[in-house]
Amino acid sequence: MDCQYVRERLSGHLDRQLAPAEEMVIEQHLSGCPACQTALEQQRLARQLMREQAAQYPMPPGLAAKIRASLPKEPVAAPSAPVWWRRPWLGLSAASLSGALVGAALTLTILPLRPVVNLLPDEVLTAHVRALLPGHLADVASTDQHTVKPWFAGRLDFSPPVYDLASAGFPLVGGRLDYLQHRRVAALVYRYKLHVINVYVWPVDPTAVQRQTRLSRQGYQLVAWNQEGMNFWAVSDLNGTDLGRFVSLLQEKQGGAKEP
Repeated sequence: MDCQYVRERLSGHLDRQLAPAEEMVIEQHLSGCPACQTALEQQRLARQLMREQAAQYPMPPGLAAKIRASLPKEPVAAPSAPVWWRRPWLGLSAASLSGALVGAALTLTILPLRPVVNLLPDEVLTAHVRALLPGHLADVASTDQHTVKPWFAGRLDFSPPVYDLASAGFPLVGGRLDYLQHRRVAALVYRYKLHVINVYVWPVDPTAVQRQTRLSRQGYQLVAWNQEGMNFWAVSDLNGTDLGRFVSLLQEKQGGAKEP
């Protein structure tokens, strides 16, 4: 099934408005399409954020009354108005027009106050949790970096750096393709004792400033940075100290590597 067809119906799927037969087809497609699963999670998260953020910015007291008071009692259209000015909304009642303008005013008032929400951390966390499902962790299972790195050739438009950190207690166990920010990315899989670490890699914007970000979401730790032209996102249920040590080792490898 075409992904565009599915994504046009994700809203109806979330609202349970699709016919049973169509719902079954959508569910079947989602079970095998990581890109559409990510799109579904983004819509679900966007709805949640809208519900949470809207409650934080109520209408200022008296705003609706001021807007209504500024409106004419009856909309008047001059007979000589040009054709482009003659629109059906001129026939609306004052109450209807008032309601529309109140909605527009609230949109202009509220939207600039809302913080810009970065959905990437939630995308990364969703991809990590999805990878923990049986059979999803690795497309190529190997502890040999010289097996994992060539596997990505022809499957991505870049060559991800792959290193084995087994000597430090973080063995490489494989890699796979994943989907973040509307593009294919490399996912490198490591372990620390019984913990899985996913490292997502893709080319960085050339104008990006090098930085490191640490986040905690739902019991998981996430560390993001860019280095040597690549974005890196490491995520695991490890504690922050152990994941930070892993990230430092990976950064040392990347910083000292001389790619052929």
